[in-house]
Amino acid sequence: MTHTSVRVSVCLLLICCALPLMAQRAASADGVVPAMVKFTGTLNDINGKPLTGTVGVTFFLYKDQNGLAPLWMETQNVQADKNGHYSVMLGSGTSHGLPTEAFTAGEARWLGVQPSDQAEQPRVVLVSVPYALKALDAETLGGRPVSAFMVAPPSGSAGSKESQQGSLAEQANEIVCLSGTACKTGFVPLFSSNGGSAKVNDSIIRQSAGAISVAGSETVTSSASRPALSGQSSGTNAVSDGVDGVTSSGTASGVAGINNGNGIGVYGTGGTGVFGTGGYGVWGEVSSPGIDGVHGVAHTQFSGVAGLNDGSGFGVFGEAFGSAIDGVHGVSNNAAGSGVAGVNFAGGDGVFGGTSNGGFAGYFGGDVHVTGNLSKGGGSFKIDHPLDPANKYLYHSFVESPDMMNLYNGNVTTDAQGNARVQMPEWFDALNRDFRYQLTVIGQFAQAIVATKMENRSFSIKTDKPNVEVSWQVTGIRQDAWANAHRIPVEQWKPQGERGLYLHPELFGAPAEKGITAHRHPGMQKQLAKERKLQQQSSANH
Repeated sequence: MTHTSVRVSVCLLLICCALPLMAQRAASADGVVPAMVKFTGTLNDINGKPLTGTVGVTFFLYKDQNGLAPLWMETQNVQADKNGHYSVMLGSGTSHGLPTEAFTAGEARWLGVQPSDQAEQPRVVLVSVPYALKALDAETLGGRPVSAFMVAPPSGSAGSKESQQGSLAEQANEIVCLSGTACKTGFVPLFSSNGGSAKVNDSIIRQSAGAISVAGSETVTSSASRPALSGQSSGTNAVSDGVDGVTSSGTASGVAGINNGNGIGVYGTGGTGVFGTGGYGVWGEVSSPGIDGVHGVAHTQFSGVAGLNDGSGFGVFGEAFGSAIDGVHGVSNNAAGSGVAGVNFAGGDGVFGGTSNGGFAGYFGGDVHVTGNLSKGGGSFKIDHPLDPANKYLYHSFVESPDMMNLYNGNVTTDAQGNARVQMPEWFDALNRDFRYQLTVIGQFAQAIVATKMENRSFSIKTDKPNVEVSWQVTGIRQDAWANAHRIPVEQWKPQGERGLYLHPELFGAPAEKGITAHRHPGMQKQLAKERKLQQQSSANH
C-alpha cells in the first residue's frame, strides 16, 4: 500500500453567487438547478511531489472545526494536473447537490478533504458565498412561492366556505381500520389508501415503553446528501449508545454497514468510533484491491485501531490466506515510531513469533539492535558461498565462552635486541581486565615470551633471537558498566514455573506441551497446532 501525505492548498472559487443563483430562480419546479460549489486545491505526496492523474477524494462538510459527525459527505474522482492542481464541483455527485439546510445564516461551516486511504486533512472554513444557497429560500414559504397561498375571505362573504357548500363538498377525515385485527396498540400505522377516509393497517414497527422493535426487516433510504439513518443519545453513561444493534444469530451482524463503491461501510469518530462485541467485535471485509477491511485513523496520541482482550484470546488477530501476504502489517512514516511495536507490562514477552511449517519465527531484512542480553540455542553467520554464491550457503559458528570475553590478536617483529612492544587502543584498560596471552613464532625456531604484562594499554614481547616475527593473541574479560551489572550466569536453576519443562522437549522425548514456549504462550501454541492440523488435512486431501 502506498501512503501519501496530502497538502491541500485551498483556493475556494465559490461561484454560487450571481449566475448560478439567477439560473436557480429561473428554473422550473421540475428542473431545479442543483446547488453546487466549485472547489480548487492541490495534492502533494509526502515528499512534496505533486500527485497527478485520477485520485479518489472524499469531501466532508462539518459544523465545527473539530466536530465529529459530518453534515454532508461525498466521494469523487478528481483529475490532478502535472502540478497536482485539481478542481471539483462539490455537490455534483447527486441530482440534489449540496444540502441548502446545512448553510444556516450566522454559523460557520468547515470543509474536510480526505484522499483515498489517507487521513482527513486539516479543515478549512467556508467563506460567506455558499450561504447564498440558503438565501434562495428567502422568497419562498416552505419551498413554495407566495402565489401558492391566498388569504381566506371573511365568513359569509363571497367565496367563503359557507357560500360554496352547494358546490364544494367537505372532505371527510376519518380513519378506517383495514381489518378486525388492525389498529393494535403500540404499532405505527401503515396507510393503505389515499384520501380523507384513509384505510389503516399495522406496520411492522412497534413502540413500547420507549423501545422500538421491527418485526422482520425494514430498509431506510435517503435521496439527500445526509445519512439515511442517524442515531443520537444525550446520555453520558457507558450504555448511552447512539445506535445499538443486537442479534442472536450465529452468522449475522448486530450492525452491518455496506458500501458498494470505494467508500466506507461503517464510519465512526469520537472517543470510541466503533465498538463491537460477540464472536467478532469488529469484522471488516472488502473485495476491491487497494481498500482496507478495517481502517483506523487517529489524529491524537491514541491508536487508529486498538484491540483489547481481557479473556484468553487475542487483542488483535490477523490472518492471511492464499496469495495474501501479511496477517498483520504495520508501516510507520515517523522516524521516532515503529512499524509494529510490542510491549508487555506484566513480565511476559513484548513480541512473540512462532512457526508451524519450518519457516522463521522472526525474519529481519536489515540490521537488528538489541540493548539487552541475547540468549540463543546456537549461532552462526550465514552467507552466499564465496565459491558458488548462486547455489550454496557458507556457515561458521560463533565462538562461545562462559565469560564475557573479548579477543584481540596481531603480528609483531622484534628488533635487533629481540624486543617488541604491542600497544592497545585508548579504551582497552577501561573495557577489559583479567588478561590472557598466547604467542606463536613464525618462520623460524625461536623462543618468545611475554616480557612484561599489560600495563597502561601495552605489553612487551622478548625473543631469544633478533628480528623474529611473532603472532600474538590477548583476551580480556569485560568490565564496562553494563557488563558489571549484567553478568551472564554459567549455571542456574530454572524458575519454579519452568521446572519440568524444556526449551526443546522433542530432543528429550517429551511432548510439545512440555515446551517452555507452549507454557509461556498457550494461546498461540493452540493456534499453531490448529494451523498444523489444517495443513495436514489439506495435504491429505490433495
